[in-house]
Amino acid sequence: MHLQDLPPGTCKMRTVEAGDIIFLEGQPVDNAYVILKGHADVVAQSPSGDLIPLTRMYPGELFGEIALLTNAKARTATVMAADRCELLEINHEVFEVRLAEAHPLVRFMLDHVTRRLVQLTGKVVKE
Repeated sequence: MHLQDLPPGTCKMRTVEAGDIIFLEGQPVDNAYVILKGHADVVAQSPSGDLIPLTRMYPGELFGEIALLTNAKARTATVMAADRCELLEINHEVFEVRLAEAHPLVRFMLDHVTRRLVQLTGKVVKE
């Protein structure tokens, strides 16, 4: 599936400027995003309070999905625009409906991969 295959009403466009916070670590979870244009930086706070750069996101990349897939109550990292970004915003409620429609094997695999990624991210932040 490609972005152009998404049903109308599934997503909306959002533009943010360089330096804007897209979401903060600890904030409630509402959406996931796909970068259409621009770049965004993902950082997490270490136990000592330092900001740890995790990755830079590029056009075509998805972020915020881990919180949706794990039904997290809060964001596990902060994402900020490195430059002007055009984003495709994927609504949490719409995502939940689509996930419920997925085959149980797909949901099982997503759960497994998501748990592994959360564990690895936790290790990076602790180090």
